[in-house]
Amino acid sequence: MSDRMGNQDAKLLEQLVQRTPNGILVADAQGLLTMVNPAARSMIPMIPEPIGRSASEAIPIPDIVDALLYGHTEAIEFSFVQGSKDLLLRSLPLDPFGRLVIIQDVSLLRKAEQYRREFVANVSHELRTPATSISGFSEMLLENKDSYDEETASMIEVIYRNSLRLNSLFDDLLTLSKIDAQSVAMPVSEIFLLPIVVECVDKQRVRAEAREIGFQVLVSERLTVLANHDAMIHIVGNLVENAVKYNQDGGLVTVRADYRKDKGKVLLEVIDLGLGIAPSHQERIFERFFRVDKGRSRAVGGTGLGLSIVKRLVEKMGAKIELRSRVGRGSIFRVWLDTSEEV
Repeated sequence: MSDRMGNQDAKLLEQLVQRTPNGILVADAQGLLTMVNPAARSMIPMIPEPIGRSASEAIPIPDIVDALLYGHTEAIEFSFVQGSKDLLLRSLPLDPFGRLVIIQDVSLLRKAEQYRREFVANVSHELRTPATSISGFSEMLLENKDSYDEETASMIEVIYRNSLRLNSLFDDLLTLSKIDAQSVAMPVSEIFLLPIVVECVDKQRVRAEAREIGFQVLVSERLTVLANHDAMIHIVGNLVENAVKYNQDGGLVTVRADYRKDKGKVLLEVIDLGLGIAPSHQERIFERFFRVDKGRSRAVGGTGLGLSIVKRLVEKMGAKIELRSRVGRGSIFRVWLDTSEEV
């Protein structure tokens, strides 16, 4: 009975491999191909009889050959274009030896994403003009609010406040569209980190003082990083702004950075003593329009796009961002940045 079940499972597995729309390649510890399904043959060029041949002999694409090498111990993922197709490749280690490569045709997804970006950019651009007019005229009306009755003045204030939120939302959408449209890494240069931190902190002082929130800056004036200046202004500015927005009254915002010799990188941290973020929300915090507390985010004027922009800018510079947070204790946003030399 167990043998028959084993044979049925083997046949089912073979059918799944043969009929899946995703390409599947398997190589052993010596780099010899042991499995190639029809989808893989249709997606990438290879010799007519690849089984038993080395990946370098069978497939004329160096990146795929490298992904099949057993020497890698980690998972590998990258995109590449083959003819008219956009392909996504994932390479995983097999136990005990060998590598599995899965190739997915994401051409339709990429086109849909491109259409979405163009639509968002166009709509945001078109709606920004009337929103700017609304905010401008309502601001003019508020300059003479003493001439209106209390109810009318209150309605104008609501119009003005929400028009500013719309403008902020359109600005963020346009910023995201511009970042997504960049197909190459963002240019970086050696810059001093302290002036950027000081500028971003100064912009938030009025908001912070209104709630008796203090600042602590622990950044050496000699500390440099390899980064894009404009991107860093946006990244640090957004993280500091959020640390103030979601802090507790009378709290503290700490911005510190130092060189980590074991990593060979500079670690920049923005720390608040706010409500913190639950573990179930931490993986989604960088998603577009995701809010941990929608009511609180609206109250402080958030668009739900700030951290998404931060992550995209960090990735465009080849850097990395992490979050550490405990509910009721606060949050630490950590950005790992390259530097040209030890500090």
